[in-house]
Amino acid sequence: SCWSKSLGYSCCSTCTTVIDSDNDGDWGIENGNWCGIPKDCAKNSATCKGAQGYSCCQRSCEVVATDEDGQWSIENNDWCLIDESKC
Repeated sequence: SCWSKSLGYSCCSTCTTVIDSDNDGDWGIENGNWCGIPKDCAKNSATCKGAQGYSCCQRSCEVVATDEDGQWSIENNDWCLIDESKC
């Protein structure tokens, strides 16, 4: 269920970057609109910390590049560190 619907906002379609947090949950922006980040995103992100200012990939396992931080892919037209626990 989407926790933010009761507040008049849709849930984000992906585990996007947290822009703000309040007592209700974490908020992101998709297509220029605020959205509630699904609650299970927080526990999923606990295993992968990201690197160099980039977040971890939410779904992608396709390796585009590799460096000392790990394997990288691209999601939403931006670099992301591949979460090996999901791939």
